[in-house]
Amino acid sequence: MANSRQIKRRINTAANISKITKAMEMVSASKMRRAQQQALAARPYTRAIQRSLQKVAQYTDPSLHPLLTTHTEGKDVLVIFSTDRGLCGGLNTNLFKAAIQWTRTRPNYEVIPIGKKAVTFAKHMGLTIAAQFTEMPEVASVADILPLAKVATDGFLNTGYKSVWLLHMDFINTLTQRVKLTQLLPLSAELEDVDRGLVNPELRSEYTFEPGPQEILGELLPYYLESSLYQTLLEAKASEHSARMVAMKNASENAKSLVSELKLLYNKSRQAGITSELLDITTATLTVTQ
Repeated sequence: MANSRQIKRRINTAANISKITKAMEMVSASKMRRAQQQALAARPYTRAIQRSLQKVAQYTDPSLHPLLTTHTEGKDVLVIFSTDRGLCGGLNTNLFKAAIQWTRTRPNYEVIPIGKKAVTFAKHMGLTIAAQFTEMPEVASVADILPLAKVATDGFLNTGYKSVWLLHMDFINTLTQRVKLTQLLPLSAELEDVDRGLVNPELRSEYTFEPGPQEILGELLPYYLESSLYQTLLEAKASEHSARMVAMKNASENAKSLVSELKLLYNKSRQAGITSELLDITTATLTVTQ
């Protein structure tokens, strides 16, 4: 059994760790609430733009827009939304496992890592990096994803990207986040429930478009692309802070349990020491009296 001094040192170490993880838990909880509110508040806007696109697409031929055109050749690009910092459980590990599976099915690809962890992963695995972004603001705005939107759009329209995919953690609730893979470009996937402009005119709602449905579609598509990227970033942030808060909460509870176990061990060690000393005194006394 370890001596009392060693056990006492371990108790102090575990108690200090518990204080640190508790403080990190409280900070993460504050950031988590803000990130969750931001992600949930932005969802209706993204869905509204998608519904508007689907409605306008009924009155025009969506395939005429370059962002909706399917490419048969070129590179598939994967945008990986990770974190800049660790201590968030298995969040990044699950993302990177999905990224590896994605690359195995595509012979010609590039990646765009978002976050320091994804950049490190891509370099370690020897993946071809088209662009990289780190240190996204905690309170993000649409302006923060415009450089990413430009890289994706220019690559699809001018550089010959075949498709652009988004890989991120989708926020479900504080305890649950799941890996989600969605196609960003071409945007035709967002209009899949619209029959390519061939909807029966009798089934359409009556709308008047100014200047025209094709022009409105062209204006809506970039907005939808930006809002999709922004929503993805918000979901990733909410997932990150939720995972980190839960991880720090579990770490704090484990540290407290360890302190309790060590205190019990410490008391047993002290009791054993006292008992041993009493036996020594008793033995010495008996020896003297004899």
